[in-house]
Amino acid sequence: MQLASIDWVFLIGDFAVSVFLVLLFVYLYKSSRIGKTLFYAFLVGCLIGATWEFTFMVLGPDFAYSVNPWPWGLSGWPKKLSHSIWDGGIFMVGVWLCRKLLSNRPLFTQFDFRELSTMEIWGFFQGFLVEYLFVGRVWFYVPLPWNPVIIPPLPGGASEVGYTLIPQLIWTIAPIVFYFSLLWLRNRFSE
Repeated sequence: MQLASIDWVFLIGDFAVSVFLVLLFVYLYKSSRIGKTLFYAFLVGCLIGATWEFTFMVLGPDFAYSVNPWPWGLSGWPKKLSHSIWDGGIFMVGVWLCRKLLSNRPLFTQFDFRELSTMEIWGFFQGFLVEYLFVGRVWFYVPLPWNPVIIPPLPGGASEVGYTLIPQLIWTIAPIVFYFSLLWLRNRFSE
């Protein structure tokens, strides 16, 4: 299999960022820069991401496929595991945004519409940005009756078909699930 230079960048970068994220959160936890709540929140974010990443793999190429499959079996579960770790990191950027934008009080102690809104806006924005940058370049979602195109192709994007419902819906629902998980973790560990 012959990959273009950009595909090698995507392959190496994909796994390098995942390894970095795991090492970063282990370091932050071990050095007491974050407590159990945020460390476990990262892990929960990875698990939430794994729900759709591995579901997409099970659904197979009739739903989503790699534009240029990676060699040595890395397009299968290793890529899905890597993307799940990325998802955990993406959720934690939402936590960071809450800390930067809403830091005038303790966060995640009880339901707060501003916290949820921050997570939701971040989830929607980054979900759309990721699709814009990578659909048609790294992966492709097949338009289906239950996954219709909801956004036509945009200038500068690589998708000739547009952007489908399921990925956008995921990043509308997932931040809500993550936020309530974070509230539960904060109350569980009361740090």
